Amino acid sequence: MTLVALIIVFLTMLSIKGTMFSPFSNPGQGASLAFGFILLFAFLAGKQGKRFRIPQITGYILAGILCGPFLLRFLSQADVVNLQLLDGLALSLIALTAGGEMRLEKLKRSIRTISFVVISQTFFIITGFIVSGFVLRRLFPVLSGMSDMQTFMFFLLMGTMATATSPSTTIAVINETRAAGKHSDLVLSTAVVKDFFVIILFTFVVSFSKSTLSPDHIFDLGFFLTLLKEIGGSLGIGLILGGGIILYLRYVNKEIAVFILAVAFISYQVSHQYGFHPLMVCLIAGFIVENFSSQGERFILALERSSLPVYVVFFAISGASLNLEALRQHWVLALIFVVWRAALKFTGTYTGARLAKEDSDIQKRSWAGFISQAGVTLGMVIVVERAFPHWGLLFKTLILAIIAINQIIGPVMLQKLLLRSDEAGKKLMEG
Repeated sequence: MTLVALIIVFLTMLSIKGTMFSPFSNPGQGASLAFGFILLFAFLAGKQGKRFRIPQITGYILAGILCGPFLLRFLSQADVVNLQLLDGLALSLIALTAGGEMRLEKLKRSIRTISFVVISQTFFIITGFIVSGFVLRRLFPVLSGMSDMQTFMFFLLMGTMATATSPSTTIAVINETRAAGKHSDLVLSTAVVKDFFVIILFTFVVSFSKSTLSPDHIFDLGFFLTLLKEIGGSLGIGLILGGGIILYLRYVNKEIAVFILAVAFISYQVSHQYGFHPLMVCLIAGFIVENFSSQGERFILALERSSLPVYVVFFAISGASLNLEALRQHWVLALIFVVWRAALKFTGTYTGARLAKEDSDIQKRSWAGFISQAGVTLGMVIVVERAFPHWGLLFKTLILAIIAINQIIGPVMLQKLLLRSDEAGKKLMEG
């Protein structure tokens, strides 16, 4: 029945697009149609994907790619841009969930492992990308025009971004599989902690690259004070927001799902407007509710009930926004870096887990949970393109091609890890 419904929705959209109603004279009408269609189609595609043992999130992404502006064009570029307005809401819900999943007692037990894995992955990936950059520069003409210093900075930035793992994808797959256990806890906690570590590292690397490549640019540490101010402000707002959620759940306790959606939307807009980090604000808020009140279980349940339609559209639009033209132009080079990044992820994770004296199962398997790449990496790409106009476009094109591949295979690999480690469904059993 899911397949039948999927075909009906597809044929309906196909017929509408082929009639006088398309293109729409009213842009808002076209956006409404795009929203309704992608919500239904992606949801059904995710359900259908389970028959092939792939995560629903991969189904959402593939549905977006198929219907996006590069293939069937059911969604135009304007539709994709309009629907990206939901990104803030989705990312806030994801961050609230991530904070709610970070239980203090688990973090205390695994902070040693998390630290070793983050540091080890960062070292191996950045070093590996710099070394490979000088090797591949001779094999691919598109890279051969850069000087030695440009090559070094190009792959230093690339390696820094390759270190990141998508917390949003990680949370979505773990929630979908109802997983609980050592692998899911380690992957989720490390992905969240590493995201903020990579943001700070990236800021330093960009400033260092500018000061090195441009003789007129002076290395300025003023950005460090600004960064500390932004982080401190985000922590403070997160504490206040978490306290407000606790008070609402304790004394009002009505229409919780609607309240959570409103909190997620408003907190993102306000934080973004005043230069704070919305993800950090919501992460801290969720952490406070989970660890410093008795409302954590009710909070997570409300998040799960209200987030599904938002996640469906968010990941479908993420798929629709992937630049397939960039993938077509550089797919060989991108595929090489995808495989190389995965090998470095394995090496870094294995080394870090071994130094932390984790068991052999964690050492050999958990790397598969760190492949997905999106979210913060997409924002970093824009920064690099604007900061380095001479080779920023090439950098952006190559990174987008790599992200397109990683964001498709990453959820599948994480799901396989959770299934093979027998952690899928454990959260449901515990509940």
